[in-house]
Amino acid sequence: MEWTAAAIAKGAATSGSTLTLIKGALKLMAWTKAKTAIVVSGCALLVAGTTTIAIYNVNKPIQGIPKDWSVLSGNSEQWNWTNGVINGHSTTGESILASGKEYHNVTLSAIASTTNREATLAIRMLDAKNGYLIVFVPFSSDDGLINLIKRLDGDETVLASYHGRLLSSVDRTAKIAITADGPLIEVRLSGTRILRVMDTTFSTGLIGFRIFGEANWPCDATFSKVTF
Repeated sequence: MEWTAAAIAKGAATSGSTLTLIKGALKLMAWTKAKTAIVVSGCALLVAGTTTIAIYNVNKPIQGIPKDWSVLSGNSEQWNWTNGVINGHSTTGESILASGKEYHNVTLSAIASTTNREATLAIRMLDAKNGYLIVFVPFSSDDGLINLIKRLDGDETVLASYHGRLLSSVDRTAKIAITADGPLIEVRLSGTRILRVMDTTFSTGLIGFRIFGEANWPCDATFSKVTF
């Protein structure tokens, strides 16, 4: 390019139109470089922005809930704390709120309540797809029950189920306690043992709570007087 420009500059017959074309070409090259830099810069900003948002969603603290607790599935906006009560609401599937610490032998107790679907306790959760769930469905629903479920790689197995008369006395609010002691797992309802199983799949993990709701069947649950 330099050689061509010099040769043309020395030529007596160089026309104004040729110089105009060269200047136009140089301007076009400069604009192309600038546009490429803008696109690359824009992409870098977009990637950086996306990364920041992802980190924010994962680590955003939930007001009133211990800082080391976070969501394993769903998002933090589905959970809040009011006057000592953990509230969960979902219309978009499952959300699990879990501790940041793993427990081996532990008793997790809470007064669980739901107005429309379920309120679930969780223990020994390795992640959202592995652990034990204690699902409370009120007696006033179509099929009141308390299920002890093992979730392994996302597949669920009911280890034990309770449909007894105690459910009719608690209606939509129940005091539930689950104790894990080695392979022994026991569930109590209002202080009475209702489920007892032996399972060695998970020996340690996180504790917490789960909700599950859909657009046409939301889930609203509360967990109060939580001890562990």
